[in-house]
Amino acid sequence: MKSFLLTISVCLFLTFQAASVFAQKTVEKYENGEKKYQGRMADGIKIGKHSFWYEDGSKKREEKYNDRGILIQLKEWDEAGNIVTDENPEEKFEKIREDQFNSITWIEVKYNLGLSKVKGEIYTEPILEPSDMVLHYATYLENGKEIDSSFRTKKPIGINLKKSDLIDGFQEGLKYFEEGDNGFIKVPARMAYGSEGTREVPPNSTLIFQVYILKR
Repeated sequence: MKSFLLTISVCLFLTFQAASVFAQKTVEKYENGEKKYQGRMADGIKIGKHSFWYEDGSKKREEKYNDRGILIQLKEWDEAGNIVTDENPEEKFEKIREDQFNSITWIEVKYNLGLSKVKGEIYTEPILEPSDMVLHYATYLENGKEIDSSFRTKKPIGINLKKSDLIDGFQEGLKYFEEGDNGFIKVPARMAYGSEGTREVPPNSTLIFQVYILKR
């Protein structure tokens, strides 16, 4: 039977990490009234549980995202109701990243920072001017776990390298990148969060930043 999508949007205020996030709940239905899809978006990314159904009302697919939009659980059922997929896709990506980081030949510069560029020239001395830049970035642990990512939110950041509140290692590493450069910065713990760590960064952790410089 031909189906159509009935979209109902409900706006909710949700709270994550003591910050208010404006989330939109979307429900899509088949022509027979059965649900086809239900899920929430916040600030342009998927969060929480997203469910999909067959037209007879039986479950088809279920996705679970954390508050950063990372897919942490995926389940799929066939039309007979048998589960055919039950996995954590992010674990696979973490392994791929870990292998990638381990295979990189790092160029060591000042403060024991490591640099690697996919695009752009490697400099052994920092480029001090211009100090303003706009970039996309992602932060990872050495084991490939994602901590933060502007690529995911599609919101680049603008900074001034002379008065930024970034962690020291990230700020210093960015000085070796020019407009259009794409690459990685490896930051030792003492230039990151040190022995204290954070809620998501364990104490004494080396961080790896992926960066793409949009403007400098």
